[in-house]
Amino acid sequence: MPHVIERAPTGRAKCRGCGTAIARGDLRLGEQLPNPFADDEGALMTHWFHLACGAYRRPEAFLEALSLIDAPDAADPPPGPIEDRERLAHEAAEGVAHHRLPRVNTAERAATGRATCRACKTPIPKDAWRISLLYYEDGRFTPSGFIHAACAPAYLETTAILPRVRHFTPALTDADAAELEAEFERG
Repeated sequence: MPHVIERAPTGRAKCRGCGTAIARGDLRLGEQLPNPFADDEGALMTHWFHLACGAYRRPEAFLEALSLIDAPDAADPPPGPIEDRERLAHEAAEGVAHHRLPRVNTAERAATGRATCRACKTPIPKDAWRISLLYYEDGRFTPSGFIHAACAPAYLETTAILPRVRHFTPALTDADAAELEAEFERG
């Protein structure tokens, strides 16, 4: 079974991208993966994501699901209009084009000066802006360290970082976002 975009029939599923519940009736991305715990050969499991989380964290699966909706011989009817479809498709395409971009997680000020930047290998000073990173392995997101905000454009090979950071850091203020943008430009 291919990846799917559908309306959530209940509010029980949690998004694998952000960890919050997917509300009943909201559109969600279902990524089909082999089930390593099943006795049957070829058994699949589904990981659910909010659409935005899927576009940011699992861009290939998101774009595949969109293409299946658009196919003239689609087996399932479309789930209805997808809000911000063009923006989400663009963000997913950016994630495919820049393979490190889906690793972006949150922006925060360094609590201590002990973390080392994965890009430049120097310590991140206390209270400096840093971007946390995640790796996706075996169906799970695993924390993988930090990068200086100024190192982010070179490490991620793009400057299209702020939409992802804002999505995964909802407490980020406009002033914080402006500071981060200045850091990205400085890098």
